[in-house]
Formats: sequence, C-alpha cells, structure tokens
Amino acid sequence: MRAKGLTLLEVVLALGVLAVVLLAFTGLQVTSLRAGSSGRLTQKAVREAENFLESLRTNPGSLPSRCLPSFTLSDLSAACAYQPCRADGTGLACGPSVTQPTAYRVTLRVPGDTPRLTLETVVYAP
Repeated sequence: MRAKGLTLLEVVLALGVLAVVLLAFTGLQVTSLRAGSSGRLTQKAVREAENFLESLRTNPGSLPSRCLPSFTLSDLSAACAYQPCRADGTGLACGPSVTQPTAYRVTLRVPGDTPRLTLETVVYAP
C-alpha cells in the first residue's frame, strides 16, 4: 500500500515549475521598469522641446540667437533650424529665397536613440 503524501520527485518538480514561473515574472518586471524609464525620458524631452518652441513663438525676435544648429536643451543635445516664409494664396511658401518673411518654419531635432524626436512649428514675424 502506498503512503499518503508527496514524493521527493514531485516536490522537486513543483519547485522547478515555480522557479521558471518566478523567473518569467521577474523578466516581465525588469522590462516594465525599463519601458517606464524610457517613457519618462521621452516625455521629458517632448515637454522641454515644446516649451522651447513655445518660447520662440512668444518671442519671435529671439529666433536668430536661440535657434542654433547645436545647443543643449535641458540635458539633451538638440539642433534647431529655421527657414523664412511668406504667405501666398494657398499657405506659406518657405525657402532661402524668401525676402521680407512674414513667418519662419522652425524645426527642432533631438537626435539619439532614446529619445529621438523632431518637432516643427511656425513662428510669425512681428
């Protein structure tokens, strides 16, 4: 007659299955923490870039001195470029040949892998 209870083999197998499940959950937790950190960095970069572009829109006279090919935006390297534009019948015509611009098309780039973003806006000349 067989004794009631679990054999050593059954206990070892159950512990092995439990260990595999716990390792899988640990891997998911690590991935989740990395994604959260990456999301926070991206959100910070977007917020800083939007604030920078908004400051250019509120003070368009500062465009030539602040929109530089290379500068630091908070703690991120960034690049800013702008093109003069004028209003025509269908919208804005932008390019280096525009004289007496009524607006500027501003492109802000934050290069890199995390985060990489490009934002564009129109800054109307005073």
